[in-house]
Amino acid sequence: MNMAGKEPVELILQAVLTLLGPLSWCNILAVFLVSKVRLSEEVCRQYARSDGTVIPWANSGDLRRAAGYYLIGQMISSFGNILAYGLTQIAHNPERDGWKWIFIVEGALTIGFGVLAWFVIPDMPYNVEKNKWLSTEEKDVVKQSLLKDRGDFEESKVTWKVIKSILKRPHMWAFAILALAGAAGSYSFLLFLPIIFRKSLGYSMQLSLILTAPPAAFATMYAFGLSWASDKIRLRGYFVLGHCTITIVGLCMIAFPSSGPTRFAGSFLGQAGCSAMLISANAWGMNNIRTDAERNVYSAWVTGISAIGGIYSALVFRQQDSPRYVPGVVAVGAMVLFTLILVALTIIWMRWMNRKADQGKLLIEGSRTFRYII
Repeated sequence: MNMAGKEPVELILQAVLTLLGPLSWCNILAVFLVSKVRLSEEVCRQYARSDGTVIPWANSGDLRRAAGYYLIGQMISSFGNILAYGLTQIAHNPERDGWKWIFIVEGALTIGFGVLAWFVIPDMPYNVEKNKWLSTEEKDVVKQSLLKDRGDFEESKVTWKVIKSILKRPHMWAFAILALAGAAGSYSFLLFLPIIFRKSLGYSMQLSLILTAPPAAFATMYAFGLSWASDKIRLRGYFVLGHCTITIVGLCMIAFPSSGPTRFAGSFLGQAGCSAMLISANAWGMNNIRTDAERNVYSAWVTGISAIGGIYSALVFRQQDSPRYVPGVVAVGAMVLFTLILVALTIIWMRWMNRKADQGKLLIEGSRTFRYII
């Protein structure tokens, strides 16, 4: 089956290459590059839209709902390396053709869940007629809860004014840097932890892939537990300082000790802290915005900035530093340390703004009652 489909395509492509020449073929490859960029856009859009779907239903002090969908996805993706390895074994020649089965099976699953999502994902809370899964009484409860929390229950539109308003706020930049640092750490663990386990600690490929799952599972439990505690006492920033500290400790345990168990334990702490940082960046920013339009802009903004974290981790984890990747780990740790300082300054600034609002000297988010959640 593989060769039956492969050979005709290769013959056609060779004929096209001969007919058009290498230069024109490069232009065709540019189309594939655009397709890759579009795929990246859709990934960012999916994360942004997930935020935009979950957050409008939650009150500003509810971090668990904001964290829930991300943590479920992380728990599932923690087995991604194991699943990918298993799918490659379907091919007759796993090293050469195994990657195709990853695209086929995971692509089919994505399409299937996309179709299912059409029937189960709710609309925005203010589209009362479309949310038939709620009774009239339940819809009224949602409306009153959001009115009490935000002071409005109307759909707001994204405009250039709204976009500029978000980008002018200094704390939004701090939250974006927090997301970038968390994403840099998360991508580092996702991409390079199996290599560290295999080449530095001497584990087999199969065991290295299996060992990436427990740290991710622990990170999920840690982040959800801390989200619950954060909601309970209505604090965000001080927990983020703790997440940053735990991440730095975990990275140091991975980079510098020679003991295998110590480095493995460091992966638990480092991945837990990074995941919690990324979740906090999304939820903390959303909690400190009133309108849905601003939330949508912020979601797209912080998702785009966090994507730079993947680029950052790919640049600092260099091939020549394999298998310990000490410079890369230090570079990510430095980013997290900078974020820790920035978060501390943001907490001080937000406290000052709340104090001014209590004294009646300014309005936060255009409301007399709105206060920043610190």
